[in-house]
Amino acid sequence: MISKSNILLFFKQKYFLQILMIIICLIPIFSGISSIPPLDRDESRFSQSSYQMVETNDYVNIKFQDEIRAKKPIGIYWLQALSAEVFGTDDIASYRLPSLFAAFLSISILWFFSKKIFGRNSALLITLLFSTNILFVSEAHIAKTDSVLLSLICLQQYLLFLIIFEKEKKYKLDHLIPVIMWLVVSLGMLIKGPISLIVFILTLITYCIIKKNISILSKIKPLIGLVIAAVILVPWIVSIQQSTDGLFLYKAIHEDFLPKLSGGQEGHGAYPGFYILFSSFILWPLACFLPISILFIFEKKNNSAIQFLLCWIVPYWLVLELVPTKLIHYPLPILPPLIMLISASLFFFEKNEVKIHNVKIKNVFFSLSTLLGFGGILFGSALYYFTIKFGNSDNYLLHFISILSFTLFLCVFVLTTIKSYFLIYKPKLISSFWQFFLVFKNLKFLIILTSINYFLIFGFILPNLEKLFPSKLIFNELKTIKYDSISSIGFHEPSLVFFLKGKIILSNSHEGAIFLAEGKNNIVLIEERHLKDFKFFAKNLDLNLDEIKKVQGFNYSKGKKVKIYFYKSIH
Repeated sequence: MISKSNILLFFKQKYFLQILMIIICLIPIFSGISSIPPLDRDESRFSQSSYQMVETNDYVNIKFQDEIRAKKPIGIYWLQALSAEVFGTDDIASYRLPSLFAAFLSISILWFFSKKIFGRNSALLITLLFSTNILFVSEAHIAKTDSVLLSLICLQQYLLFLIIFEKEKKYKLDHLIPVIMWLVVSLGMLIKGPISLIVFILTLITYCIIKKNISILSKIKPLIGLVIAAVILVPWIVSIQQSTDGLFLYKAIHEDFLPKLSGGQEGHGAYPGFYILFSSFILWPLACFLPISILFIFEKKNNSAIQFLLCWIVPYWLVLELVPTKLIHYPLPILPPLIMLISASLFFFEKNEVKIHNVKIKNVFFSLSTLLGFGGILFGSALYYFTIKFGNSDNYLLHFISILSFTLFLCVFVLTTIKSYFLIYKPKLISSFWQFFLVFKNLKFLIILTSINYFLIFGFILPNLEKLFPSKLIFNELKTIKYDSISSIGFHEPSLVFFLKGKIILSNSHEGAIFLAEGKNNIVLIEERHLKDFKFFAKNLDLNLDEIKKVQGFNYSKGKKVKIYFYKSIH
């Protein structure tokens, strides 16, 4: 017979509370995985190309409709195609599952990594803090390369760390781990080209320079690495080159890789310093602890493990700042060491004084910390603005939850500010006012509030911003109409192509008018700015137009309102 006291004792157990915290952190990653519509533009392009692989049973070529898609290697498409085969080809969730599972893998690897450097007690909290990062959680919801690449980079860097720091001679360490490491690096290259190799080489070379020791290079077995990379990469490269008459690599290098190095590709250019400027968003909710983590790094600058993490971060960050093309998710591969260092600094200064005696300098650090914490306030404000602008005005529950989300962003800002204050100033005499807030210093409050907020954002707010997803509005209207074929003029977003599984012709005004004339039951979608030209060509073809539907929304890829008209021809 289980007594009431035994049940209460179980719920108070340390391990139960740890499992509960892990569950709280993992729930937001699942939230919205199916209900958030396909995103423009990369996610829908990846998903549609993976769908076409399954549909055509062609697992060599990468195509978006009839166009060769040479943006990324084959790896992510294979994963998404496999997921779609197992879980269904229609739902966007099937194509997001590899990113979601990769996020779990990243969290698991980070736990082992953190345990190796900072000990078991700190590892769980570091892992939980990592799982609250807004960039990490966002990428876990998107069907593209970045979450999968992150998991592989985490694993390759962990294996590299073991090779460098494990002193005991073992067969596993000398032979098996280097082989696995190169296998992971090669798989990373199969997912997103040279990024995993760049992170690996920059970390390794920088660490060798700092330590003035090149013996590490022999430990990693580079010749074995070349063989493994060749075995994994060459067969597909040869196949795709033969299949496309050499066009794939040409397009990948000249239309994707080189434009990113030479200028801001697709309008995503920015000056060096962009990522430092936006660190408040990239590192939220831990951004406000960045200043104090710098103090921690100076304290531990001679620690070899800390040096390894810095070798992972600094050179790659410099490369990102120097490359003209900049996107907010590019620092994702260095997020794990950043979070590890920031989290470790919190634990360190809980027990140790900040070695700054000048109050003015402390004030500067606290002011900077407070300023960096404002990223969440801006996130919450933007989210509520989107709710007003793009949500249904009659959906009062949506407005309430958006206000609640903003309140949680505000609470997190208050918690992190209080935490920073106590870490920097270490007040000996605490007033009754601060006594009330002292309990909220615990990082578990930060983790719980952030996780609840993500659950609200991804599970409810984003899926209900209907006007932000015009392709879904169009698709819902098309389900009520009988038609044979469809063409779209002006509105060529990949999400619409994915919704219709490629069964749509993307055309101009002249081609659309001809398309309508050729089919008795065809439909044309016309973006408003092309309507005048379309009607001119339709008149020349003596078409009797019938406007049957109209959809209004916001195309966030172009930052413009859109109005889409549905036309048929009356024969």
